[in-house]
Amino acid sequence: MKLTVHNLISDGMVIQQGSAVPVWGYADPLTPVRVRFLEKTYTTAADESGTWTVMLEPSEPGGPWRMEITAGPVQGEPEHTGIVVRDIYSGDVWLCSGQSNMELPMSRIRDNYPEEWEKPINSLIRQFQVPAAWDFTGPRDSLSGGFWMAASPETLVNFSGTAWFFAQTRYEKHKIPIGIIKAAVGGSPIESWMSREALGDFPHKIAECDRYADPAIVHNKLTENDAVQKRWYDLLRHSDEGLLETAGWFKPETDDSAWKKMELPGFFTGEGLEEFCGVVWLRKDINIPAELTGQAVKIWLGTIVDADTVYINGREVGNTTYRYPPRKYLIPAGLLHEGVNQISVRVICAGGNGGFTPGKPFKIFSDTRIVELKGTWKYKTTAGVPPKPPELHIEWTPCGLFNAMIAPLLPYPLKGVIWYQGESNDKNPEEYRPLFLSMIQDWRTQKKQPALPFLFVQLPIFGVPAENTKNSAWALLRDSQMKALQLPETGMAAALDLGEWNDLHPLNKRDIGRRLALAAENLIDKEKNNSPGPVLQDMEKNGNILTLSFDKAGAGLLIQDDAPSGEGDKKMYVTIISKDKKSSRVPAKLKNHFQVVIDLFQIPEPEKILYAWADNPADRQLYNAGGLPAIPFKKNIF
Repeated sequence: MKLTVHNLISDGMVIQQGSAVPVWGYADPLTPVRVRFLEKTYTTAADESGTWTVMLEPSEPGGPWRMEITAGPVQGEPEHTGIVVRDIYSGDVWLCSGQSNMELPMSRIRDNYPEEWEKPINSLIRQFQVPAAWDFTGPRDSLSGGFWMAASPETLVNFSGTAWFFAQTRYEKHKIPIGIIKAAVGGSPIESWMSREALGDFPHKIAECDRYADPAIVHNKLTENDAVQKRWYDLLRHSDEGLLETAGWFKPETDDSAWKKMELPGFFTGEGLEEFCGVVWLRKDINIPAELTGQAVKIWLGTIVDADTVYINGREVGNTTYRYPPRKYLIPAGLLHEGVNQISVRVICAGGNGGFTPGKPFKIFSDTRIVELKGTWKYKTTAGVPPKPPELHIEWTPCGLFNAMIAPLLPYPLKGVIWYQGESNDKNPEEYRPLFLSMIQDWRTQKKQPALPFLFVQLPIFGVPAENTKNSAWALLRDSQMKALQLPETGMAAALDLGEWNDLHPLNKRDIGRRLALAAENLIDKEKNNSPGPVLQDMEKNGNILTLSFDKAGAGLLIQDDAPSGEGDKKMYVTIISKDKKSSRVPAKLKNHFQVVIDLFQIPEPEKILYAWADNPADRQLYNAGGLPAIPFKKNIF
């Protein structure tokens, strides 16, 4: 006799306290089904398709409990089938979704937060990992897999970093179990998380989804993509002289006396390297002290564009196939010896602009000694090939992730949603606003939770510091995110200051999580705080003086800059655009706890004011006393 339950209904599950919770699955058609939970028995029968559902009465926070699910004749009679679900808790359940910065696991940031493994780990914070999947034929009822895991020293590495620190902060405040449902996919644009209904005003995106409604077309496209990618890598490998056994450019005895030189870390420049596609081999001799021998030590090389294999004294110690993960490799004990050792790195440049990201750790080290790797390296190119053909990421197609990863979760009650996404929509940032508003409203409608709290991260900085410009894609996207606060029951974590100019995946997920929790405290707990940070509320021009008034200033506005202590007043700057379209960087100063004043006497016919309006604004000095950054703005001056 058949009896199954949804993957969410499994050992270690967390259910939403205070809500009626569905338990659902499949059985033989018309078969009686009974669910026993908290000394109550719920009965139903599978319909003609085999689907069955019971609704558990709301529960108070607590646990651990067990649930017994049976199908067939009365217990004790033949052909009885049963499932037991153990270690169930009632608490708050959060859907944690978005792209890679929500997906980024604690394993990636373990070196930044080793204390998370050194202190007792709270097993009442649990994560359900929704398997990555897509579907263009319509919403699914079930997931392709997934299970609950309680946080432990072994499992914490798999938790979303952002979600973990958010859940930890919420637990510390409320002391009730927290369930994290992690449904995130790297590189995914917002439209892949939206239903057909939500995309009603974007017929061209629905048409993209419909292109893949035929599974045979999907299969053919993926097969073709795999073949194209394989041909490129085969060509690369067969053309790479450095990999030949007779050459072996990773071998210490390789004669590199005629190789050229470059300074690292840095991007490859000069002699056509900027556009070079293929393999760049790099070598460096380093002097290793005795105390780094006889033990396992680490080599960190930052991030590398695009892929790498690292050799120490001819032996491979690490390999990464794409550009974003930090290269953190272990050098086994006994591989290094005292004196001169040799490092070789094989770098694959898939589309030009290869190199080692500047500003990242670049060293071999133990707990007691560091050998810096910065400086002159030798290099030689080989396997020059055409740029790698674009890879098909079919999962990013509109509706696909919603249908396979969100739709199956819809019956499960939530406390709220946390969302970290936007980077993949920067090519059309102004379109993000209507898409984002539509997605939030649609998720609420589809879940039948019209007041579902929705918290999101405003994008941090990225790229080289720059002056304010009206056309900054990330500034426009941040503004689209900010305007989503017009919807009720929404909150935002400002993250401008938490990014890294040289990393799309900034590592400070602790403060991201805590700022999301601060937004939850304001929105859900109804406790007044200064989240998300100073927000421009009003602007008044009186003669040449422009006065800006801010909400969420808390105990007062602060100006933070890099001026050494004692070298005059700290300054903040805005950009003023005049009617003749000229831009001027203009100082501003604090008037009182919640106002800033700007003297415009040198600006004829000022028309617009911009603050922190760049992908990585060089001027972003305004904060509140709680350390939260002012929200970027672009406004007309009247």
